[in-house]
Amino acid sequence: MTERRSLFLHFTTLLLHFADKAMCYFIGFFCISAVVGYQTLTINPGFNMIALNFQPLNGTEEIAISNLVTDTAALVAGNAAASADQIQVWDGSKFEVYFYRANKTTIPKWTKGPGWVKSSDSANLTGDTIARGQGVWFARPATASAGTITITGSVNAAPKTHDISAGFNMISSAFPTDLVLNGGTINWAECGAVAGNAAASADQIQVWDGEKFDVYFYRANKTTIPKWTKGPGWVKSSDAANLTTDTIPAGKGFWYARPSSSAAGTLVETSPLATPAAE
Repeated sequence: MTERRSLFLHFTTLLLHFADKAMCYFIGFFCISAVVGYQTLTINPGFNMIALNFQPLNGTEEIAISNLVTDTAALVAGNAAASADQIQVWDGSKFEVYFYRANKTTIPKWTKGPGWVKSSDSANLTGDTIARGQGVWFARPATASAGTITITGSVNAAPKTHDISAGFNMISSAFPTDLVLNGGTINWAECGAVAGNAAASADQIQVWDGEKFDVYFYRANKTTIPKWTKGPGWVKSSDAANLTTDTIPAGKGFWYARPSSSAAGTLVETSPLATPAAE
């Protein structure tokens, strides 16, 4: 028998709660035990970069966009993307845009909703998915009020591999805890992070604060004058003389930007969560 202990983590804009007991659910003839939790995220009018730190209760890595937000009453519905909550998913070259479509009883009628539709196929509810460890834009109309949404799922303690291409990658931690940039759960040097002595020649992490991006880059050691021997490690562009102690809060996505001249690679993120002991 496996014992699941209660975990409780609290963040300024995010509440995470794991159930005191594991949830046991069935896939075919197999019973799978999972630690279940939820995150409550603050959504402001405009753009919010959020994260998927959970996976569905069926044990797969991807969750349907239609199931991402469990408290659907908190969503802003509309009959066009401009008047509704949106989820924007980066595919490496462009955004796929989804919006929360309302029912429309006037002609032309649309009574399949309310529900998420793809802007390019707004006559049908979408079946598209996003993966654990992925970041997305959650955009709310400027005329709407701020609110909160709840994301629910199970916690996967297995390491997560993030594929990184040259250019921009929208990712997040795969776990519902803050991501420590230096000394955390990713061995950046071992994973081949591109180090440089300026942001333009190094891997970057860009974190949206609601108004602007905080930019970090992976700074290399420099033995020539002026020397810099604290690295390699992450520094904030506005304080490039010091390794940062900043963290990326759970529930928040970010841009991971790799110089266009550099090769693609992977980042392996290990779990910061203790694995429950078996009895």
